[in-house]
Amino acid sequence: MWNDTKSVDAGTVSTGHLTLDASAPGAWADVSSDVDVENAEFDPANDHIVPGDTVTYTQVVTIGADGKNLKGTLTVGTLKAVPIELANDVTVTAAAAPTDPNLSVTGNEVTFTAPGSYEVPVTITVTFAKGAPGTVPTPAAEMGAGIDLTALTLTLDQDRP
Repeated sequence: MWNDTKSVDAGTVSTGHLTLDASAPGAWADVSSDVDVENAEFDPANDHIVPGDTVTYTQVVTIGADGKNLKGTLTVGTLKAVPIELANDVTVTAAAAPTDPNLSVTGNEVTFTAPGSYEVPVTITVTFAKGAPGTVPTPAAEMGAGIDLTALTLTLDQDRP
């Protein structure tokens, strides 16, 4: 019986990507209201916060979004709890503050609605209340305490209804 076969050259379909790069170095700054130099440097290995201080750590992360119809959300997670001895006097917050008009921020989420490469500054702020109690000659419980800031999680997800 008769038959015929032909190949159709439809080309190649390739996948895009959704990546989060957090390898850029971050920077600490002392942003306390009474600091002489705006955004004075802060070195957590050598400098220690005291009541009335506010310090920030800012790192730029890059979202890579390649693919037709790709939309997504970057969620800034929470940090480990402040140690009990500091719980009444120290607050730690994390937030993203992108300046790209293609990104929007709602609470702790940054969203994009089109493919692209986006830089997102993420900042951790540590505020030690000015009125934190202390006792003399016995140090208050919060003196010499450490705050673990190593566990901030950033999660990047594709959004698709």
